[in-house]
Amino acid sequence: MKRVPPMNRREFLRTAGAATAATALTGCGPRDERDGDPGPPGAEAPQTFTAWTWVHGSRDYDAAEWRRRFARLREAGIEAVLVGGGDIALVSGAARAEGLRFHRWFWTLNRNGDEWAQNNHPEWFTVSRNLESSLEHPPYVGYYRWVCPSRVPVREYLRGLVGELAANPAVDGVHLDYVRHCDVILPRGLWETYDLVQDTELPEFDFCYCGGSSRVHNLM
Repeated sequence: MKRVPPMNRREFLRTAGAATAATALTGCGPRDERDGDPGPPGAEAPQTFTAWTWVHGSRDYDAAEWRRRFARLREAGIEAVLVGGGDIALVSGAARAEGLRFHRWFWTLNRNGDEWAQNNHPEWFTVSRNLESSLEHPPYVGYYRWVCPSRVPVREYLRGLVGELAANPAVDGVHLDYVRHCDVILPRGLWETYDLVQDTELPEFDFCYCGGSSRVHNLM
């Protein structure tokens, strides 16, 4: 057997570099079995994610303006819009005309814009450990008015609203936002914004003690 002479360091690096460059150009390098079938030569790699974006639908735009804006989003690679507010039929029609899926952006437990619930069921709204309602004393910002999911009527009401949206043929899906209580402790980077030091749970930001939960009885 012919003995292959040892390769010096410079020759090894030159050879390895050439092999790496060839692999990068041809795409024929070693492949992990977990990568799956790459498909026939020339086939595009399967997408691993899609890009969606939130949109405020309560703009004073006509169908043509919505279509113009949605066309720009589609050209940028956006595939679906999560729309809050506005006329569902108008905005959905414009989005679909430009090849976008239309999902409704739904505020779940934060019901700041829900005048019906505020006027008819103020008892639904969360209560802090100070026994103050978020309806009358919203924490942090004026639009933080939350209903309590421990109350059966609240759950039934929200289920009905979401079900109505989901049954609408103009809606491809429903995106649930604010599926939680108010923040007990804000991220550290926001303390200065609200002039707070939250190194412990403060009672005015600790919810819910509305009576729908057994927690309220600990205060009575």
